[in-house]
Amino acid sequence: MNWEAIGAIGELVGGLAVVLTLIYIAFQVRQSSKQIDQHSRALDASTFYAAGEGFNRWFALLIQDEAIADLWHRGLTGESLNPTGKMRFNSMATMLFTTLENNFHQIQLGTHSRNTLELSKHYWVQILTSPGGNAWWIREGRIVFTPEFVEAIEDLIDASDFGHVESKTVS
Repeated sequence: MNWEAIGAIGELVGGLAVVLTLIYIAFQVRQSSKQIDQHSRALDASTFYAAGEGFNRWFALLIQDEAIADLWHRGLTGESLNPTGKMRFNSMATMLFTTLENNFHQIQLGTHSRNTLELSKHYWVQILTSPGGNAWWIREGRIVFTPEFVEAIEDLIDASDFGHVESKTVS
């Protein structure tokens, strides 16, 4: 066998090695893509669960304690509350809307489905157009949340059947 034949065999083996390597890489990329897709679905499910869990904890407060539920109801209807009751109502509303704002920003980042907000928007609008909810929003909600969230909430309210949020300052 001469050196040309050995060189040709070497080139053939090298070419075959390149082809096998490309096939192996294609297989690895495909496997990696499947794993990324599975991880993405698991992350979506986890995010959806976490969003629901925040709201579930809040609603559990109302279900488990009649006094808290009564305070929430009286606060929404605009009944007069003592200073401690006002503080508790304001804290409850802030807690609830902080969870909503978190979901809003997750939607903006593309890590959360817009359906969460769409399915519950009627509830948020009812809260914020109630006498006490509206007063809380004007007095505190607009101040403690990001401008993007405030704008989105007020657009949601303006587009609803309930009208708009009052723009005057409430004491």
